[in-house]
Amino acid sequence: MAGPSDVDVNNCFGRLSNYYQQNLSGINELKKEIEKLKAEGTEATDKVNQWLSDLELLDSQAAAIIEDLTTRHSVPFLIDNIKIGPWGGLGAYSSDIGRPGTQITRVGLHTGDVVDSLEISYVDDRNEVKTYKAGGSGGELHEFELERGEYINGMFGSFNDYYGEVCITELGFKTNLGNDHGPFGGGGGEGFSVPVVAGRIVGFFGEYDRYINSIGVSLALN
Repeated sequence: MAGPSDVDVNNCFGRLSNYYQQNLSGINELKKEIEKLKAEGTEATDKVNQWLSDLELLDSQAAAIIEDLTTRHSVPFLIDNIKIGPWGGLGAYSSDIGRPGTQITRVGLHTGDVVDSLEISYVDDRNEVKTYKAGGSGGELHEFELERGEYINGMFGSFNDYYGEVCITELGFKTNLGNDHGPFGGGGGEGFSVPVVAGRIVGFFGEYDRYINSIGVSLALN
């Protein structure tokens, strides 16, 4: 199936942090060279002074970003709201079900030839919340529940043209306990898959009308 290689959530933030660390190192080296020129008596022109001022601003901005990336509690929305996708086509309405930092407990789909609708339940501060149903009213119900400590760490599916609109034709899910659910739907078309490492799927987003036209996943660190 076509799709991204394993999505390592920790690695995503590790590489982003390294990128800013490297740029911060370059900024500091350039600042040192400018200070050397000034110490040697080289005339500090307005342009050089402006460069130094700009570098100091970049320095503070990079430092703030690194602090955010390395202090998880200071940016929970960013760390718990990584989005991958979507795959599929365009719909009349946008959907974004689930909530950052929560745990999905149940998934429900209605399917026939295509995926008609999707809804989930999740635990938020020990209360179970059921989302609205994204999609239409047709199809047969398929649902599954997750055990305590179980989470979704993979999704796969396909999309294709269906009577003039691109729809999700099939969806399936994998969990950290080795359970497979699906595929649900008639299938066919172009495939995609999202295997997740060091993280979990906490929600789904995309577009819909009578059917699910496109879908992506929201991820969080474990």
